[in-house]
Amino acid sequence: MSDIRKHKATQIAFAAHIRNPEQHPKPDGIDDERMQVYRDLFINNIAGLIRQAFPVLASLHESAEWTALIRDFYQKQHNRTPYFTEIAGEFLQFLQQRPTSANRPFMYQLAHYEWLELDLEKDPQKPAYQAVDAHQLNTQIAIVTPLIRVHSYQYPVHQIGQDFQPVQADEPHHLMVWKDRHQKIHFATINDLTRQLLKQLQTADLTGEQALRTVFLHNNMKATADELAFGRQQLFKWHQQDIIINAEKEKL
Repeated sequence: MSDIRKHKATQIAFAAHIRNPEQHPKPDGIDDERMQVYRDLFINNIAGLIRQAFPVLASLHESAEWTALIRDFYQKQHNRTPYFTEIAGEFLQFLQQRPTSANRPFMYQLAHYEWLELDLEKDPQKPAYQAVDAHQLNTQIAIVTPLIRVHSYQYPVHQIGQDFQPVQADEPHHLMVWKDRHQKIHFATINDLTRQLLKQLQTADLTGEQALRTVFLHNNMKATADELAFGRQQLFKWHQQDIIINAEKEKL
């Protein structure tokens, strides 16, 4: 074997051993004490990187337990990306495919909620924000920012911490995360009617009035003057929060 091929084989063996020391022996000729330095450095760096993306999830684990989870992630070879910014997404997939923990059955949903912030931070879109008044929001098609994520969870993931770790799923918790024009990330809980209203605006070319009446109709509610007025206030509040970014005239 040539020196180049031998060197390459050693590099491959070195990387395989760091990834999974239990299944892949260390390359010949490397002192185990020195190898341990590389093993610890590698796993600690990755554990720290993922901890930054999932701080709440990480805080629920003791240090050794967290390191073991990260090592399991790497040993199952979910790390196919060479980009650090994509590792969090692969870790999320790993948790989704992993057997549900009896003690922390909410792990994937909590991680998903935390990942939404990272997903928005990386989103390069720059919406065009336009000033509109309450009348325009009511009579024209309301345009929702693409920098918003709305998800429903079976656990109150926004409340989970070291002192609150539910083991039973309950009614859906609707949460939205969005980025405003100043690149600031916001979090909010919403009820199901509000979630439906936002979905109508996102998926159909409806004016604010049409979206409100559609939601009322689907829920067998009367579109009273008071209910419509409350809905219009919600639309204008969303505009102030950079959730609704513009309003366009209906297409003929």
